[in-house]
Amino acid sequence: MEELEKDPRISQKIKRFRNKQAQMKHIFTEPDEDLFNPDYVEVDRILEVAHTKDPDTGEEVTHYLVKWCSLPYEESTWELEEDVDPGKIKEFEALQIPPEIKHMERPASESWQKLEKSREYKNSNQLREYQLEGMNWLLFNWYNRKNCILADEMGLGKTIQSITFLSEIFLMGIHGPFLIIAPLSTITNWEREFRTWTEMNAIVYHGSQISRQMIQQYEMVYRDTQGNPLPGIFKFQVVITTFEMILADCPELKKIHWGRWKDILTHGRFKWHLNEKDMEMICRALLVYCVKHYKGDEKIKSFIWDLITPTKDGQNQALQNHSGLSAPVPRGRKGKKTKNQMLLPEIKNADWLATCNPEVVLHDDSYKKHLKQHCNKVLLRVRMLYYLKAEVLGEAADKAFEGTPARELDVLLPDIDYVEIPVDWWNAEADKSLLIGVFKHGYERYNAMRADPALCFLEKVGMPDEKLLSAEQGVSDGAQDAAE
Repeated sequence: MEELEKDPRISQKIKRFRNKQAQMKHIFTEPDEDLFNPDYVEVDRILEVAHTKDPDTGEEVTHYLVKWCSLPYEESTWELEEDVDPGKIKEFEALQIPPEIKHMERPASESWQKLEKSREYKNSNQLREYQLEGMNWLLFNWYNRKNCILADEMGLGKTIQSITFLSEIFLMGIHGPFLIIAPLSTITNWEREFRTWTEMNAIVYHGSQISRQMIQQYEMVYRDTQGNPLPGIFKFQVVITTFEMILADCPELKKIHWGRWKDILTHGRFKWHLNEKDMEMICRALLVYCVKHYKGDEKIKSFIWDLITPTKDGQNQALQNHSGLSAPVPRGRKGKKTKNQMLLPEIKNADWLATCNPEVVLHDDSYKKHLKQHCNKVLLRVRMLYYLKAEVLGEAADKAFEGTPARELDVLLPDIDYVEIPVDWWNAEADKSLLIGVFKHGYERYNAMRADPALCFLEKVGMPDEKLLSAEQGVSDGAQDAAE
């Protein structure tokens, strides 16, 4: 008993055991009465504050929007200040100040030093000797940029070792955000251990559509005085969610990813582990293959070839010499196949093709057959997306991808007579959101556009169906991925 009492976590474990014991007793002995969980009256988090005036006295009254323990976000309630735990109010107030953004690089591998003794974490918690060894091993692999799997036996504290590993990174000044993907049955345990061991702000992204919308509104981003989200600054250091939720939802998390190759890796369901360099090489090979089999306009062929040819300095090139891109082009599928006179010498002399030769990279003959049938569509989509970025959005493109709301972006729209419109509320703002949405999310990904809070559709028509959004994001055919 004395050994157990030395463990600072033992009181919480005993409390959880007794709660479970009481619940089981109720289930088997009092089936006709509703069990009231005492967690339901314990403040979990404060989401928002509102200051109003009492109509009778004229005095200022403060209310807090409270999320209760063990209850979903949608059951949050507004409570008077005097009825709310002051400690939770302090936690809420500390989160309202946007931090200074300081980009910290991962330290060099040679700077790693083994921790000989566990530091004292929150609530005076310390790692056991074998847990410290595991955490040191995780840190060593992180310093050396190696993926690894912590495979301790059940009950030895893999969760705690992972959390303290992230805590060490956090204490270096690298504040994430960190993403934890776990089975649904374990996400509350992850959240509890983050709060027990660290000062990091960890949120759980799960629940009904209403709950998820509340999380996006109150828990994820800082907002200016007009209520607009501040781009690139997140309220949380850790978000805990499930794999299914990552596939189906959470437009805010997508803003964390950078680079279009990263987008393709995120959306695609690839059997093999790929990095961004692999993705770039595969996309070049896809487009080379499509160019070889394209049956349309020679200008498109020339444009795509210039687009995929690497520059000497490795930078993206602005294709200023393709002046005809704003004019419609023949789709060409039913026309006669034009000769590849332009491409023969270029292909022969292109040294860079050695690393992305489609005959080597694309192994699946059935997929190549599919790609050959759709090569016109692929190239026309690439051309359209490039034109959209370079000629229509211009400087607004990068700002849009960073999360700036569409209404704040300067996008020149032609004068349109809104006679034939999809719905009654469609206007110039919807047109602008559609253009930006195609650039951000890809061709015809309407559900992703609808779920994007930076566009106008979420406010006008609400979140799309979760299954439709999940199915749309699971699409990974060659035409879709190459176009993005």
